[in-house]
Amino acid sequence: MDVQPTFDYEEETDKARWYRNDLDSGTGWTKRSDVPDEFMLWTKAFPDKKCPIVCLFKFLNMPIPYEKCAQVMESSDLELRKKWDKAFEGLDPVAKYPDGAFTYHVAVKLPWPITDRDWILHRGPFIEIDWFGQRALMMTTKDASDTSTFVPPAGTKYVRASNGGNFIVVWPDEEDPDNKSHCFGSSNNDFNGWLPNTGMETLVAKAARVSFYEYRQSIVDGYNKYFKE
Repeated sequence: MDVQPTFDYEEETDKARWYRNDLDSGTGWTKRSDVPDEFMLWTKAFPDKKCPIVCLFKFLNMPIPYEKCAQVMESSDLELRKKWDKAFEGLDPVAKYPDGAFTYHVAVKLPWPITDRDWILHRGPFIEIDWFGQRALMMTTKDASDTSTFVPPAGTKYVRASNGGNFIVVWPDEEDPDNKSHCFGSSNNDFNGWLPNTGMETLVAKAARVSFYEYRQSIVDGYNKYFKE
């Protein structure tokens, strides 16, 4: 039986703010992608962390009201998400909980020489936070492999990865708050299995650059097809 997750939202909010401040400091962060007015990605290695490579990303100028953007990304309806999400695979439901949190299976294709990976994740509901003086919504994700009994469908060939805890913050655009929003998030994974001895940060960045930009575009497409009123 899967165990209902708990999230310390104050701690998670502080962590998100810390990463934003650390990124602004420029210390140790390498810019990996910059699609003008749409997407930015950075990576940094934290050798003492269980999952040492952290990716930070921004989705800029999303043509979606911020509350609707959060609704699309919350993605508890995984059958609907399969129709619009072109970045991730699997998307198998595991468990849902009364507070809106849920557990699910997700996978991603990775560039050679790394084989594809999958995760079992807990995802919490979006909560309201103060984001450096702006009203915002934040969602957090954490690893569920140790508490879940889920077995991927037969025939899938993934290496099970570990997640070090992710977040995503969504807030309205200052000039056009009713129609536009921005996102800031993290991706922190230990890919496990066989990995090259060197260049992992570059390989992780290569995978994240493709999957997260595709995810951004999928969110916009999903909103226009399934959520726009």
